[in-house]
Amino acid sequence: MDNVQGSVDTGNPAPAGNQAPAPQGQWFDSFPEDVRGTVQTKGWASPLDAIQSYTNLEKFLGADKSGRGLVIPKEDATPDEWGQVYDKLGRPTSPDQYKIPAPEGAPPEFVQAAAGKFHELGLNAKQAEGLAAWWNQQAETMSGAQQTQTAQAAEIEMAQLQQEWGKEFDSNIEAGRRAARQFGADEAILSKMEGALGTKGMLQFFAKIGKGMGEDSFVDGSNGGKFGMSPEAARVRIGQLKGDPAWSSKYLSGDADAKTELERLMRAGYPS
Repeated sequence: MDNVQGSVDTGNPAPAGNQAPAPQGQWFDSFPEDVRGTVQTKGWASPLDAIQSYTNLEKFLGADKSGRGLVIPKEDATPDEWGQVYDKLGRPTSPDQYKIPAPEGAPPEFVQAAAGKFHELGLNAKQAEGLAAWWNQQAETMSGAQQTQTAQAAEIEMAQLQQEWGKEFDSNIEAGRRAARQFGADEAILSKMEGALGTKGMLQFFAKIGKGMGEDSFVDGSNGGKFGMSPEAARVRIGQLKGDPAWSSKYLSGDADAKTELERLMRAGYPS
């Protein structure tokens, strides 16, 4: 009987060791809904994963010693707020710390102005140097292209003049040279006139003056009006030429232009 009674179900619950375990919740179940969504999306299996992820994010954003990361200012941010960002990104403390390669022929004021603008825009040293080098290369390329175009245009205009003037081309060119010398038009002046009038226009201009005045009118004053030269002026010019080593060398070597010029001046300076 004792054995039978011991086997009868008395209705008492089974020992605790035989119960099924209660379901376990997630470590982030108590978080707000939006935070739970972030944890699930990131796949963080534990609080340690979340902390490590945040630490890596701070390193990436360049957090400073105060623990603040690099925060992009809002649209209405002040220049000072943007300045703090530029400084963190490597902007020099002052414009004069940029090492900017100056364009050929550029005045120091241009480089100083560029450095000031680079600093205002927040460029770091590497960005500023790279931009300046690119600009200089572009300017050099454009300048070379412009010079090539100018030379080609001059060749075309010279060919046009040769066709228009025909046999008179050489005499017209010589007349233009005499006029240019008479009026003291040096290389700088001729370059400016050529830039304004074009090669063809400049040559036509001086040739017209030279042919209109005639050879003798350049020195003797008989036909040249205000463009003539008095005997006194001619004698002064003779003295200047004789004191010019370069001209004297040309004359002594038999240069035709130097010989012709002296003969005209002698006729004008000593008409008797």
